[in-house]
Amino acid sequence: MRIMLIFLLPIFLCSSNIIDGIAFKVNNYPITLFELTQLQKEKNISRSEAKRLLILKAIKLQEAERLQVFADEIAIDKQIEAAASMQGISRDQFVANMISNGYSYEELRQFYKEHVQEELLTQRILSTNLKIIDEKELKKYYDEHTKEFTLPKEVIVIQYAAQNEKMLAQAINNPLIQTSGVNKREERVSLSGINPQIAQMFAQTKKGSFTPIINNGGASLAFYIKDKIGSVLMPFDQMKPMIMQQIILSRKESILQEYFDRLITSAVITNIRD
Repeated sequence: MRIMLIFLLPIFLCSSNIIDGIAFKVNNYPITLFELTQLQKEKNISRSEAKRLLILKAIKLQEAERLQVFADEIAIDKQIEAAASMQGISRDQFVANMISNGYSYEELRQFYKEHVQEELLTQRILSTNLKIIDEKELKKYYDEHTKEFTLPKEVIVIQYAAQNEKMLAQAINNPLIQTSGVNKREERVSLSGINPQIAQMFAQTKKGSFTPIINNGGASLAFYIKDKIGSVLMPFDQMKPMIMQQIILSRKESILQEYFDRLITSAVITNIRD
């Protein structure tokens, strides 16, 4: 019923004649002409491509309902707060900016609701469709992708630390200005002795750039990569968690593609009007 309301809302807003406003149905879920033409304009794509994307969206919403995967209000609020923090502004200011750009507060929440719900659905699908990855496969991937695991021996970083992401984001956006509540400290770090994921993050971040913000025991941290020194192939045993993550990422798209292709193939698509 919740999904039905999502699709019916534009119909009531845009057409007094409900039947005339429907372009097609996906398993009896209506897609309106307004949604179809709006997506075409927004993405500058063909009508057939817009239809394909809307079919996929409907299938995902239906699958979320079937699996009882829903985004709660707390998760939606966290996503909005995270978006605001990344811009170094308050939640209220972020919302005000979006409204001034033509979005309603309800549209903003709906956008982040769909984002959170899709992430949860993706996790659910991967957890039940990902094959077990054994030691042999990990070693094979390591041997075939040694370049991915060849990291600098050391990096010189400037650590930025703050009690919250908002302060930290402000400091990152204005690195030449001393931001109150943000501590800076230069360090020389050997990558062989730290968490593999942090080592990989340092290696992948370009010299002269900031790493993503991470949380560490209640504090928010980011690192400015000042310099990289030498190179070394990291040991297989140390890289296992990272290899596992890379294999999962490499399979993610194909697993999701196959999963939703099956659902689309078996879906009943009823064209109402072109």
